[in-house]
Amino acid sequence: MERQLEPGSWDLTLYEKNARLGGTWFENTYPGIACDIPSPIYTYTFEPNPNWSFFYAHGAEIQGYFEGFARKYDLEHYIQLNTQVQRTAWDEELGIWRITLEDRLTGAKIHDWSHVLINGTGILNTWTWPNIEGLKDFKGPIMHSARWDHKVDFAGKSVGVIGKGSSAVQIIPQIQPIVKDLQVFMRPEGTWISPPFGFSTLGDEFRKEDNDPSSRQYHFSEEQKRHFAEHPEEHLRLRRKIECEINTMFSKIYKKNSEDNEMIREQMTKEMLRRIGPGHEELKKALIPTWAPGCRRVTPGDGFLEALVKDNVDCVFSGIEKITPDGILTADGRQHKFDILVCATGYKPAFGPAWEVVNGQGKTLKQDWEPYGGVNIYMGLSCPRFPNFFTIVGACATWSNGTLLPSIETSIEYSIQCMNKIQSEGIKSLSLKQQALDELYLHMDVFHKATVFQEPCRSWFKSGTKDARIYLWPGGTLHFLKSIKVPRYEDYDIEYINRLSRFAFYGNGEVKAQESGDPNEMSPYIRNADTPWNIE
Repeated sequence: MERQLEPGSWDLTLYEKNARLGGTWFENTYPGIACDIPSPIYTYTFEPNPNWSFFYAHGAEIQGYFEGFARKYDLEHYIQLNTQVQRTAWDEELGIWRITLEDRLTGAKIHDWSHVLINGTGILNTWTWPNIEGLKDFKGPIMHSARWDHKVDFAGKSVGVIGKGSSAVQIIPQIQPIVKDLQVFMRPEGTWISPPFGFSTLGDEFRKEDNDPSSRQYHFSEEQKRHFAEHPEEHLRLRRKIECEINTMFSKIYKKNSEDNEMIREQMTKEMLRRIGPGHEELKKALIPTWAPGCRRVTPGDGFLEALVKDNVDCVFSGIEKITPDGILTADGRQHKFDILVCATGYKPAFGPAWEVVNGQGKTLKQDWEPYGGVNIYMGLSCPRFPNFFTIVGACATWSNGTLLPSIETSIEYSIQCMNKIQSEGIKSLSLKQQALDELYLHMDVFHKATVFQEPCRSWFKSGTKDARIYLWPGGTLHFLKSIKVPRYEDYDIEYINRLSRFAFYGNGEVKAQESGDPNEMSPYIRNADTPWNIE
């Protein structure tokens, strides 16, 4: 906004419910938390970090990067911490959003307003306890992976873990070596444990020998960090090489019944069997999916498979009947006892924000979306009947199509372009046309018939079910970025402040070039050849 909008023409407030910025990386501090995207590209695209300690950065270091970015660019004064949005309502008469907030430290109510409202809370922001009888009856320490209790000592204890998703995959290898015994309760639905993304881009001079298939992390030395800092073009080449490999994955993995997908399936199956080792047939049957890689987001699992077959680990596939004061009772009648319970049960997908959003007709976003199957958002960006309201990579964006940060940046740029148009052309409201969204969904539905996403796996981008509509972009990240780089204003209904607003941006009849008096700027259309020209 500082670069793209006229200075002094805007005011920005970022409301953050937590005591620090960082979102996921502030809230999740469980053992082993790390990013599954290579650190050289897990940055803002224009703000490289040559100082990552690991190829797959740990959570605390990522948190430090984002906080450092805010300090470097003096952004902290825009952020209001410990402030939670409770309700937003569109005022049809004034063309503004009325915002109700709560100070989480004092409980005081705060009221604000804005011409434009942006939801940047993400889809996976509401962590959930498992819906199991007796959860509150357990007498030992109990914690969710998103609210890790660092005061609890796991050494020498009997531990139960519910789940085998991305957080469990990182937690289990960390606690297995120190606990007395570990019981892992998991659905026998399968999950693809993949090789690390982008690791092949590291040359032999970076990569350690793969003597241990459970550990493919790489530690950057101080000399290598210094080299990247002193040779930014070389660092840029590495970043682009990694991004290229991940962008290439979409066409290889996600096309249904493609030769590439079958080859990847064969390779991943072979690798999982190798890492589990001889025997453990029940585990292999439960873990190796019947559906294709990519149907659900694949999970790089550094040490996960190896931990599951250790002598002090018991994998439990029978359903959970209830939680008891000293453990879990499973459907097969077994009582499993332990001292500590970890619920690595993830998040409830929230395709709309957690707070109440009300349009000019008095309908909440949830009520408005109900006739459309519970989701009604265009390109992960905007919704019909909710003017001047934008989302940063909501449903139907690139949540499983490649790296996400470029999509986040370009979504923000899209919103700023809309702000610029609203501001410069005297627009009261910019509201998406329902017909445009209906036709986009028709295209998406046809496209996804040929992708692995429609196979019978349970995933959050199918609303946590196996057969719902697929709320993912119909293409790779590159395709998404190109598609939203410039807004299609023909897909919006525009209401102007008054009849003079539509052409108010014509101003006083003069252009910026006239201020300089430079002949080149004053007559750019006078040329010696038919080349493009523009007037500032």
